[in-house]
Amino acid sequence: MTDKEFKIFLKEQDFIGSDFFEESFKFWFEDNEQIRTPFPDEIKEDLKEKTFRVFMEWVFELSDDEKSKLKNDEIVETFEMILFNQAMGMVEDEDQKITICYPFMPRLGDVVDDKEKGASKVISRKMDLNKDEKKYLKVKLISETVSQEWETEFELPA
Repeated sequence: MTDKEFKIFLKEQDFIGSDFFEESFKFWFEDNEQIRTPFPDEIKEDLKEKTFRVFMEWVFELSDDEKSKLKNDEIVETFEMILFNQAMGMVEDEDQKITICYPFMPRLGDVVDDKEKGASKVISRKMDLNKDEKKYLKVKLISETVSQEWETEFELPA
């Protein structure tokens, strides 16, 4: 779709309102009670533009019948899939990729309270594939009370 065709489509379409984008980007780009943003500040503007374009091109391809059958949660899921896929292509740092893929996992600098080791700061993390063929996030921490390094791992969703 050319830029000209895209602009015409945007003016004529009434399937997705601007409030959908405003609320969606606000949810994912600002820290809130539910989640910390997984996206680095330096990519947010480009990410907005690319996500908007790809999502609206998806909407353009939908027939009226398909649009009428779509549920809100399917629209949101598609938007989020596009958002996260676009973001992955915009970052090169492995730690940023981990944050984007697993936004609910501990991040570098986070303090984790462990029953045995006490408050400990995350100092490194990396993806790993164990013998059981499952993905894990290996996290290295340093105890704030005794300055001792230790590791733990989290099984990641498939």
